[in-house]
Amino acid sequence: MNDNLIEIHHCEVCGSKQLSKVLDLGRHPLCDDLVAIGDPRVCREYPIEILFCERCCTAHQHYQIPKTELFPSTYHYRSRHTADVLNGMRQLVEATERLAGSLQGRKVLDVGCNDGSLLGFFAQRGARSFGVEPTGAAADAVAGGHDVVNDFLTEDVARAFVERHGQPDVITFTNVFAHIEDLEAVIRSLKILSAPGTLIVVENHYLGAIVARNQFDTFYHEHPRTYSFRSFEFIAASLGMRVAKAEFPHRYGGNIRVFMTAADLGTEADAAEELRAREGGYGEGLVALAQGIDRWKANKGARIQEAVRRNGPLKGKAFPGRSAIPIKMLGLTERDVAAVYEKPASIKVGHYVPGTRIPILSDDDFVPSDTPVLLNMAWHIAAEIGTYMRTRGYQGGIIDIIAEEDFR
Repeated sequence: MNDNLIEIHHCEVCGSKQLSKVLDLGRHPLCDDLVAIGDPRVCREYPIEILFCERCCTAHQHYQIPKTELFPSTYHYRSRHTADVLNGMRQLVEATERLAGSLQGRKVLDVGCNDGSLLGFFAQRGARSFGVEPTGAAADAVAGGHDVVNDFLTEDVARAFVERHGQPDVITFTNVFAHIEDLEAVIRSLKILSAPGTLIVVENHYLGAIVARNQFDTFYHEHPRTYSFRSFEFIAASLGMRVAKAEFPHRYGGNIRVFMTAADLGTEADAAEELRAREGGYGEGLVALAQGIDRWKANKGARIQEAVRRNGPLKGKAFPGRSAIPIKMLGLTERDVAAVYEKPASIKVGHYVPGTRIPILSDDDFVPSDTPVLLNMAWHIAAEIGTYMRTRGYQGGIIDIIAEEDFR
């Protein structure tokens, strides 16, 4: 095993040493390791093995990759390019205001703020917007008028923030808790940042939705952990807080949004006992998912190869990072997919899909009349992709790289 990998031996949420191996997806390149077109460099690959903790219903990557390697300054993702993401952010702000009251003049700190899209929605409600972002996306957030620290969240960063601005009223994490390498260090940082009335809002992909919808592609390297409601009960307790409310928005194919605080907001997490009971079966669900993946691989592989036989190499639409997983598992190459098309402003354009020589090109180069069948890599937002492509004049068929019928 590579020396730079961090091997997990116990649950980072509840401390249990009883972890079960439930899924092995093989070795994969990092989803943001985008090689420039023409560069002969070959992506390094790392294992994806998923361990499950029955006690707190948390899924872990057995081998974690250091955060500096996962999130370099050249990180390509930008929130503003996906309508589903922006809609989810708007809803998160609305939900926060319903629970916490007016945001006018209140300090909001978004950890992992990326290009500042979420902070923009908070600022529209009158909030003072602050961010922490380790990648080059921080410059985009600063350009948007937000006060951003270009770094990872650490105890030193937390102390410096409090010294300069005081403790925030609201701290947000949107699909960032999944990316945290050292959870205990972040918990310590949050204790420094949090006042008795601070509200911590975390939205993340929900383990239950992954099991229910066969979303194995979310287990890519950037996600060291995938959480349940029970996970957040343990996390809240470690902060001296409780889960005041839990919601389950549809973003990313099924998220969990939790509100944690030490203050008494007069609320309780909805249907907590029912949730705990349901989540008790997620370990078995992950084992069943492993079996379903074999059926998906056979069914989807056959359908794609038939389409290639009839039409020649397909064109693909969108490259969300998670699609690197099914692309690798199906063994797709430039002989199967001629190119994948992204929105013109995406900085992914001009690179290869990780681990392949499939180029990522601009939608401006896409010719609808030359494309009888399109392979949709962003299957989790199929409706958004379909609508977008129809507005650009595409009238052909669309194959989602993952679909429910593939698992039967």
